[in-house]
Amino acid sequence: MPCSTETHKVHTLLADSITLSFGRQNVLNGAWLRSQTGMVTGLLGRNGSGKSSMFRAVMGQLKAQNCFVRVDDETVSDALQGGSASWLPWSVTGGLFRNSSVARCLKYLPQGNFLPPKMTLCRIFEYYAMDYAELAEAFPQFAQYQDAQVRELSSGEVRIAGIWLVLCSPAPFCILDEPFSFLAPMAVERIQDLIRRQKSSKGIILSDHNYNALLEVSDEVLLLSDGYVHQVRDRSDLVRYGYCRQ
Repeated sequence: MPCSTETHKVHTLLADSITLSFGRQNVLNGAWLRSQTGMVTGLLGRNGSGKSSMFRAVMGQLKAQNCFVRVDDETVSDALQGGSASWLPWSVTGGLFRNSSVARCLKYLPQGNFLPPKMTLCRIFEYYAMDYAELAEAFPQFAQYQDAQVRELSSGEVRIAGIWLVLCSPAPFCILDEPFSFLAPMAVERIQDLIRRQKSSKGIILSDHNYNALLEVSDEVLLLSDGYVHQVRDRSDLVRYGYCRQ
């Protein structure tokens, strides 16, 4: 099984040949994305460049013309058409994703809130089979929110809870799309610390417009521009591909 979480083995994920278009508009032209346990991969790109579309294509939430996903050189399903439910564990989704290696290996934090607004945090953590006390220990303000519904929390608090559920899940890989949105600077620093701790056992793909926060935690940086993915070695690459000025 390619999604074993044995800490002594390095696992790799590669999404390749991702082609996506809407009518005559080409969004992704053979784009690729890779991750390795023990590393954080940062993905940069201007607004509208297609970063979120690429993530959704990899997860199967958006049907691409081409998208091949491999874990440890084994091709896994890219036909997951789960919509917003792909974050949920098997106990919630029933048999819908039981045959999906993608959902089993890779968890996804979308830009928007994915937590059911009328469900309590305690109930959500039970569905995930995760210990709420660990979240409350890391973020003490959550000690009072165990029985609170998601809709009763601030945007930043909802974001922190969502990040925790995805980043601390047993899956060996995760995608975090704009995790620093709605977060105060102190909360950003604490999420960065959490990312650094969790990368010891998983591969993390991270995209955010907080350029500095992303670079501070990334071991590898990629740039999506004009439908293609480029490896970034230094600032001159960002200038050359039009992401920032000289």
